[in-house]
Amino acid sequence: MKIRKYQESDRESLVDITLRAWKPVFEGLSTAISPNIYEVFVPDWQAEQMRTLDTICGSDEIDKNVAVEDDIIVGFAAASYHPEDFLGQVYIVGVDPNHRRKGIATQLTEECLRMIKAKGLDLAMVETGGDPGHAAARATYESMGFENFPVCRYLKRI
Repeated sequence: MKIRKYQESDRESLVDITLRAWKPVFEGLSTAISPNIYEVFVPDWQAEQMRTLDTICGSDEIDKNVAVEDDIIVGFAAASYHPEDFLGQVYIVGVDPNHRRKGIATQLTEECLRMIKAKGLDLAMVETGGDPGHAAARATYESMGFENFPVCRYLKRI
């Protein structure tokens, strides 16, 4: 497997990976929070994921990489930079469900960390969900030495 810079021609593969990788996450989230909250907070997860992908792919300020195995894109990641907060962010990591448990997410995250460090930033942040669908992501980040920063986010439908 190799990691290379994102090219516009990669977008279709990223759409496919995004929709397949996040489907079980959002299905799990739909049972982890009340339906009352879910229907407002996540009315259309596919549309939200496409907006996120559009932001990433359309921004010159977000660095993007893809993981390629046998000429097939098997994952992607992006890093954004926030010097005003003294940190860089691993903005997104997505791995094709058929290629998980091969260390791809770790390698993509390590590349994001390298890019963040190259920008002169010494602190990296990554956010993920606390629900069961994000357990693998949490395990990856924790195994890489990321520390959980305690935050509580409460939602109430009004």
